[in-house]
Amino acid sequence: MTATTNGSRRSGLSLGTRIFLVTSLLILLSVGTAVVLTTLWVQSTARAEAERSLERSNAALEASQQQGFERLKRLAQLFASDSYLVAYLTETTDRETAVASSLDLLIERQSSLGYDFAILLDTGGKVIARSDDPNATGQDLSRRALVGEALPGNEAAGVWQEGDRLYYAVAVPVKRGVFDLFGFLITGFAIDDATVNQISSISGTHVAVVTLGQQPKVIATTLSPAVEGDLGQALGTGKSMGEAMKAGREVEKAGLTLAGEPWLARQSPLMDAAGKPVGATIALASLGEGVAAYRRIQLVLIVAGLLSALLAGGLSFFLVRRTLQPVRQLAMAAEAARQGNYDQRITAERGDEVGQLAGAFDELLADLREKRDMEAYVTELSRNLPEPAQSKAVVGAPQTRELLLMGIELRRFARPVDGAGPQATLDLLAIDLKRVSNAVTSNRGQLEGAVGHRVLARFEGASRGRRALAAAAQILGEVGEMDGEADTPVIALAAGRAVTGPVSYDEQVERGLVGLPVQQIESLLREATPGELLLSREVHEELREPFEQAGYRLAERRGLLTPQPLYVVSGRMASRLTSVRGMGVAETGTVAPTGVETLSGISPGALMGRRFEILAVLGAGGMGIVYKARDRELDDFVALKMLKKELLSDPTHLERLKAEIKLARKITHPNVLRTHDFGEINGIPYISMEYVRGVTLRYLLDQTHRLPYSAGLRLAKQLCAGLGAAHAQGVMHRDIKPENLILEPTGNAKLMDFGIARPIKRMEPGQTEAGFIVGTPLYLSPEQLQGQEVDARADIYSTGVVLFEIFTGELPFNASNAVDIMLKHLREPAPSPRVHWPEIPPKLEAAILRCLEKDPEARYRTVEELQRDLEALSA
Repeated sequence: MTATTNGSRRSGLSLGTRIFLVTSLLILLSVGTAVVLTTLWVQSTARAEAERSLERSNAALEASQQQGFERLKRLAQLFASDSYLVAYLTETTDRETAVASSLDLLIERQSSLGYDFAILLDTGGKVIARSDDPNATGQDLSRRALVGEALPGNEAAGVWQEGDRLYYAVAVPVKRGVFDLFGFLITGFAIDDATVNQISSISGTHVAVVTLGQQPKVIATTLSPAVEGDLGQALGTGKSMGEAMKAGREVEKAGLTLAGEPWLARQSPLMDAAGKPVGATIALASLGEGVAAYRRIQLVLIVAGLLSALLAGGLSFFLVRRTLQPVRQLAMAAEAARQGNYDQRITAERGDEVGQLAGAFDELLADLREKRDMEAYVTELSRNLPEPAQSKAVVGAPQTRELLLMGIELRRFARPVDGAGPQATLDLLAIDLKRVSNAVTSNRGQLEGAVGHRVLARFEGASRGRRALAAAAQILGEVGEMDGEADTPVIALAAGRAVTGPVSYDEQVERGLVGLPVQQIESLLREATPGELLLSREVHEELREPFEQAGYRLAERRGLLTPQPLYVVSGRMASRLTSVRGMGVAETGTVAPTGVETLSGISPGALMGRRFEILAVLGAGGMGIVYKARDRELDDFVALKMLKKELLSDPTHLERLKAEIKLARKITHPNVLRTHDFGEINGIPYISMEYVRGVTLRYLLDQTHRLPYSAGLRLAKQLCAGLGAAHAQGVMHRDIKPENLILEPTGNAKLMDFGIARPIKRMEPGQTEAGFIVGTPLYLSPEQLQGQEVDARADIYSTGVVLFEIFTGELPFNASNAVDIMLKHLREPAPSPRVHWPEIPPKLEAAILRCLEKDPEARYRTVEELQRDLEALSA
């Protein structure tokens, strides 16, 4: 089901297509919304404008009516005062002549006064003469509303209906003097197309005049014939506006549909002189025509919106493709990384979130490359590490090396062991070989192999001679505790160039070691007597200065079987020499003193405190020996560090051990070896720590000279991370060196051995004795070598030495003895790493040299600053 879901997701639209579609949809939605809102606004605006036009039309209509009545009134008054008219009305002798003369006068004055009709009535309301109907003489109009209002001798005004025509009409009395009434004069203006056109021009609306009858009829209008016809139907019987017209009610606003278009209408009644409706004036505003003025805006908006949508769509498509180009690269790189391919580079030279994401992913790929390379590197070496059941390991490629060889001959096995059977003899040999192995490995030596009762070991690096001498003293002190002087081992030391590497024969792979030092060892062992340590001339020259400083001068002796000079050192002399602190320097972890009877009894198979099952010896340091043990309480493997016997009486060392656990337990970090517990067993203080089955950085450097760049860069970052965690807790390590960095099989590095750590800011000065140096001279800062008060920058200096060795395979300063190395650390500027590795990145070289500045102020202030510079580098 999951596979189907993933397949469906991958076969769908791409992110760029979805963004483009969503963007286009949003643009269209925006344009559509704008069009809809504009349409609503246009309609609302058009309706509001139509209502304002109707208001103007109503005002224009009222003004037109008022002006018409006023004008008629003035015309009628002027005409009524005409002496001829009065004379004709007062003529009694010839009635026909008076009527004819009056009619002529009405017709004559019509052209000059401008009225549309005039009627001359007698005092009873009968027609004397009428301009629009010469034959209407004698017609009784007294029942007409206008006449009825005027008969008492008043002036009257109103709408006069004559058939299907309507007039604004005024009736005025015709008098002589104040009381002599002779008749009435009615004048009127026709309500026709000219009238409605005048109102329409003022109001901006269409106007229609409708007269009442059997059916309302439009008698004057500005409307087109089609619209006029629909208006007549809209005013038909039963229609709301028609009913309002008959009732004489005003309709302020009504919606009509005329000729398929929406209209807004306002109806004003036309009343006669008695106040009865005779028709209506209807002002009409076409909403369609009002909207038409705005529809061009709407059309422009739609066209502009569509063009904008097309343009924006094209631009968005281009920008989406350009913007998502690094995202597509990231997706492809992520898919490749998921399949284990980290060899990709992501570049996005932009400062936005996509650029930040690309940069972060590129850093992640670099971390994964470093982790992969480190794991591959450690795995390749771990494949050749000895398993518990194996006796040897074939490690490293063929190479020529400068080394010091030690040959140990266990003389007691040269003849049958008295009273012991075969198995007992082999068990005893196993014990002696284990003691020899512990003595060699605790002094940073490496076993080359054992043949019969002979063992060959090698020592390399600085102070190799002293370390070999210490191992020899320990072997002679431990293994030499036998009955009978003839059973004491003999040891030989020779130095020179030798070829090492795997040798294949008969489908077997063995480690080969050939060269002059091997031949010299053979010769020296033949010349030695039980309990003697023989030195070749080269080894004697290397150790001359320490012997002389200790007050010993070795005499040269010629061998019986070989002409080469020999130098004899007794076991007691070697023990005394290696127990002396040369020049006040305690070389932590480099010399394992003799006389560890208490700890020598703690061997594999022992049960300590009914809790710890001792499984193996892991190594020795300046303060104690570290065992691999099973913790029965935790049901887990632990590393058990126990204090050496000769240090138990020194309260300073006990306090330092307690300080170690207190400080170390503060630190919780993936790159720091965890500390579990602190206690005492049989009077011996111990620390139980996390057990890691891995290899130290020293072992890696011994095997491969220098680390590959990516593996070294990852290890350097991890070292800084672990040290930074310690400094964050206020703890200084003070002994940063390859021996104190162990690598798990996964490639994760852990900083260990806080045996001489102390707080960066101490509550009380003087924890370390003034002028006394702790640490390993090869890696100490100048201020440490001078016995000064130090801070975290001393650890940064030591870290710089370790980084120099990681990336070049060499130490920045080398000499034949510790004193010369110390002087170089104090006086000489650090050489460029480029001398040993020409391809070193400039930024890495600058970081290492900054760590190695003599003046602490010129170094990195914190290890976090160094780590940031290392993080900027990538594999």
